[in-house]
Amino acid sequence: MSGNRTWEIWVGAYASPEEVGITRLELNGETGEWLKTSEYGGIENPSFLALNRSAGVLYAVSETEEVEGQPGGRMIAYPITQDTRKLESGWERLTHGAAPCHVSLDPDEHWLAVSNYNGSAVTLYPLEPDGKPGDAMVRLRHSGSGPNAQRQEKPHPHSAVFDPQGGGFLFVPDLGLDRVVIYEKAGDGTDWTGFGAAVLSPEDGPRHMAFHPDGRTAYVINELSSSVTRFSHPEPGVLERQETVSTLPASFEGQNTCAEIVVSPNGKYVYASNRGHDSIAIFRLDDATGELRAEGHVSTRGSNPRNFVLTPDGQWLLVANQDTDNIALFRVDSATGLPIFSGSEIPARKPVCLKVNPLYASRP
Repeated sequence: MSGNRTWEIWVGAYASPEEVGITRLELNGETGEWLKTSEYGGIENPSFLALNRSAGVLYAVSETEEVEGQPGGRMIAYPITQDTRKLESGWERLTHGAAPCHVSLDPDEHWLAVSNYNGSAVTLYPLEPDGKPGDAMVRLRHSGSGPNAQRQEKPHPHSAVFDPQGGGFLFVPDLGLDRVVIYEKAGDGTDWTGFGAAVLSPEDGPRHMAFHPDGRTAYVINELSSSVTRFSHPEPGVLERQETVSTLPASFEGQNTCAEIVVSPNGKYVYASNRGHDSIAIFRLDDATGELRAEGHVSTRGSNPRNFVLTPDGQWLLVANQDTDNIALFRVDSATGLPIFSGSEIPARKPVCLKVNPLYASRP
């Protein structure tokens, strides 16, 4: 590939161990040309990924209900060979909870958190300097239920996000409880204590969460109510609810659930994915109030868009369409924030997660 910058993109998918579960792509940031460079099997349902800051380790959850006859899934950390960008044999750890669906690192990369959707718990692992995870040291268990008997019969922690202001707090959107449960790190982090919760409306079903680049605002995507809730974040560990807005056009009458939320690198726009309407909803942030202003929708060029991602320069948006086995590429209009379909797609079986390496640059 030519061009001044090439973005490295890792793709996670639903797959059997015999199928391709993780794929590496390269995207030319100048031309929009992209291609697959490598594919990997041997892991079941790597449905969510994370990269450490040096992009030297790729973390993947194996979203299963049981491992060797016991409830729970796996988390695998793959070292990446720096010159070839190939995955090496990984370090495996049990998640001590069923259906692990999200993995994240704290800002200092001392801790890694895995959310177990059907295990009602978040598991934390200490990280060594080389990114190797130690044995699970903390397990944060939730209890309770919500009003939706089919989807909220018990807790369903769907993600865990560390406070960007130092990482001393952990925010856990729990779809089953209609709450973002907040934990505070005690001492060296070998213990985390309950600090509070931000309460959503009944049957909102909070799923994922993203902070504004300035760290003073957070946005939660509500899977069940197809909405986004804005919270102010005036100090570490504190969320104050502001407003909730729909991700759907007023004319839509079908079934829909939401999946992912992303804030633009320049802090001017928020994007959310609709599954059913099969679109990306675009919101502009009001300059004076910070309120979310609906700017419209764009088709994801596929069905059941799960995860999507912006390149760190905000110029490209990629969407993983799980049910149509494709990843679609959009160029983002810098003046309006509107994603414009590039005309280019890459086939990928059941893609559900995309991660961009912000450090990777093309070789001369």
